[in-house]
Amino acid sequence: MKYMFYKCKSLSSLVLSNFNTQNVTNMEYMFYKCKPLSSLALSNFNAQNITNMKYMFYKCKSLSSLVLSKIKIDKFHISYILSIKIK
Repeated sequence: MKYMFYKCKSLSSLVLSNFNTQNVTNMEYMFYKCKPLSSLALSNFNAQNITNMKYMFYKCKSLSSLVLSKIKIDKFHISYILSIKIK
């Protein structure tokens, strides 16, 4: 899933609740430079086997709503996910 939504120019909101990521290990730069993305829901997101989420939301300048309820995180530090500048 590395670079999956890389530089998406027309993606403004996305719901990935209950998205099966059980076998995924790399989400680095997944939403990198998705400038119009303002709302993202990742409820019940299984991230237990993910070892790389560096800069997952890097340069997502419009991201104002991020739902991470019931997220399962195991093997990495949450700061890698939140590599966004908070206004």
